[in-house]
This record gives sequence, structure tokens and C-alpha cells, in this order.
Amino acid sequence: MSVDIVMATYNGMPYIREQLQSILWQDYPQFRLLIHDDGSTDGTVEEIRKVAERYPDKVFFIEDGITFRDVKKNFEHLLKMTDADYIFLTDQDDVWLPSKVSSMVKHIKNGEQQYGGMHKSILVFSDLSPIDKNGFPKSTSMFKMENVNPRAVCLELLLSRNIIPGCVMAFNRSLLEASLPFANEAIMHDWWLALVAAATGNILYVPKSLVLYRQHERNAIGVRDHTLKSSFFRLAKSPMNMLRRFSRLGQRAVKQAVALLEHLAG
Repeated sequence: MSVDIVMATYNGMPYIREQLQSILWQDYPQFRLLIHDDGSTDGTVEEIRKVAERYPDKVFFIEDGITFRDVKKNFEHLLKMTDADYIFLTDQDDVWLPSKVSSMVKHIKNGEQQYGGMHKSILVFSDLSPIDKNGFPKSTSMFKMENVNPRAVCLELLLSRNIIPGCVMAFNRSLLEASLPFANEAIMHDWWLALVAAATGNILYVPKSLVLYRQHERNAIGVRDHTLKSSFFRLAKSPMNMLRRFSRLGQRAVKQAVALLEHLAG
């Protein structure tokens, strides 16, 4: 089975070199890494070019002059280019453990065998271990840190909250074809893929941490402690801001759900 890993980059220094190395050191050798940059100005492009020149059979840097300034659209742009059987998403600033690709491919294959073959949408996801900007561990499990049960993922939960980050998901071509094009109302690319997977196929949890998830001041989306104690302190500190945030997200989630229904009907 062919495997593509897609990386949407934007100002990824100083962490992108370590991430690229961790992907190239995977114990599963049969993959391509497709990269599209969204207008970086910090040396990211030069770093990618160096790696692409060194690994021309592995790393494919797509320099088409198109910029979006939008991570969702950048990932969608890449996903429209892949013809692989299995697809991985990757952030630019994490670190993959060596067995990530091989473990996830094994679980996708098992899912296809269990639920009806390659024509059934399959998405698998693992846990991840948050680290700080210097690589020091913050937790051994994001799901424990966020007080989430990953085995309880379902469409009803995903309609209101995405608990599957793109950097820990992998999926088959059937899901990709069912998901494209992304609706304008899709809040994030990974949330949309998880919703389509829950609505049309199966989502499987890989019970191990396979990614070191770097937290720093420029994260597009970070990890937040969702324990009752932490939520209470945030509410007590700024109740109106928290309520407004929930209201805005709720309205967008409703629009996303309606768009999902229209997408599937179309």
C-alpha cells in the first residue's frame, strides 16, 4: 500500500528540521513526504529545499507560488495532490516516534479487514505526549491532560468538539475521497475529516503515544487542561470571555454540522 505524509508549513523555524528528521527516520520505508509552504519568511523554505535535495525520492516540495495564509486550505491543497492509499497529516514542529507510520498502517489495514475493505472510510488516531518548546515533557498523554476518553469518540461528540488532532490521525483513500472538497464552514481540516469518518465509516483508537506534541507560543492550536478544577478557574477568572468563546464556537459548530449534512447528501 502506498503512503503519503502531507505537511503544510508556515514559519516553522526553529523546529522543522527536527520534525523532518523524525519522519525520515521512520521504520516504515515506503512513503512520500509532500510539503507545501504558505508563504514563510523565516528560513523554513530554505530548510525544506535542503532536505528535498538530499532525499529526492522521499521529500517532494511543491513550489507552485500559491499561498492561502490558512492552514485548513493549505492542507486541503496538499490532500488534493495525493494519490496514495493511506494518508498521514503532520505538523511542522512536532517529533514523530520511529514506529508511528508502521503502527498506524497496521491499524488501518486491520480496520479495513474488519469493516468491509478499502471502500469503507477508516480513520485511526493515537495518543500524543505534549512537550514544551525545548522538548521537555509536559505529560505522557494529551487525552489524560485534557480529561478526554479517546475510546468514546463518536459523531455526537465530534459535532460539538474535535478531540482528534490532525498530527495523530491517518486514514485511507476512501475517507479522503468522501471528505473533499472541504466545506467553507469546516472549522479545521482535522475536525472535518473526523466528522466525515464518523458519519461514513469507522474511527479506531491506537492506544499508544506516537507523537511528541510541541507546545510553544506560536501553536495554531494547543493543548488545554480540561479538568474540572482548571475549567472552574478559567470561568472564575473571566466568565464573560469564556461564555462568549463557547457561544461563538457553538454557532460555528452548528454551521459546520449543517454543511456536513449537505456535503454527504450531495
